[in-house]
Amino acid sequence: MTSHRGRQYPVELFTPDTVFTDTGAVYLYLRMPEGRSVQAQVLYVGETEALGRQLLHDRRPGGPWDRAEAKGFDTIGGLALARPEDRAMIAREFIHSWHPPCNDGHGALAGLVGLAAPAPFQMKRAMGGK
Repeated sequence: MTSHRGRQYPVELFTPDTVFTDTGAVYLYLRMPEGRSVQAQVLYVGETEALGRQLLHDRRPGGPWDRAEAKGFDTIGGLALARPEDRAMIAREFIHSWHPPCNDGHGALAGLVGLAAPAPFQMKRAMGGK
């Protein structure tokens, strides 16, 4: 993914049923395009020191998972990062780049990100635990 600053990040894509380890990461809830569209929608951006536990926490009623699911969330993007300062900086950059509607204070029609190629995508499981 390329941010508004022109920085490219190797975000990996996963299905929502992926079981994640407790890896430090910036993560995104995405709605992937239908057909040959080359724009996905970034619905939520978060950062955590333990991705597996954080996704369980996000599933609480009314939490980010529920809000993103209501907007068509179907893919998790992940960027594994060990250093907390790197995660915080990149999460802020992603939020400023795409204004995800499920992050507090952002508009409901924002969040479109251009993709390098049309769907379908190969779903990776590099950060998955099983």
